[in-house]
Amino acid sequence: MARSAVLLLLVATVVAAVDLAHKAVVIADRGEGLLYHERSAAYILGVAIGALAWCVALVATRSLALALAGGLLLGGATGNAISWALWPDYEGTPNPFFLGDEELGIAFNLADVFVVASVFVVLPVAIVAFVVRDRDRLGERVPLR
Repeated sequence: MARSAVLLLLVATVVAAVDLAHKAVVIADRGEGLLYHERSAAYILGVAIGALAWCVALVATRSLALALAGGLLLGGATGNAISWALWPDYEGTPNPFFLGDEELGIAFNLADVFVVASVFVVLPVAIVAFVVRDRDRLGERVPLR
């Protein structure tokens, strides 16, 4: 369990640092030209508690792949929470990326990308774990009624 916890914390630290450095550069460059998601303190706290609880569960599995996913998730959540606290003059979390048009577009940042990437790590690992665990039963015929 110690190896997976160390990996999770290492990945989370790197992810949060990369996200915060990117936001700092973009804010210094564009400042007012960024889009921001307004977030309340209660929202930030709730997301942080949820991410932390999820990461504890992932570390308990002792899977390095799931620890990697947890690090991506925790690092992204931490990056957004810290940026919310670091730049209080702005109305929320800075989002330097934008896809779509003004009406139906979506604004996001690297932290959001890392959180979504964590799902793409968890899903294949979970599917493989299910197949390996239940490989004997997967070959059984299922009677149809």
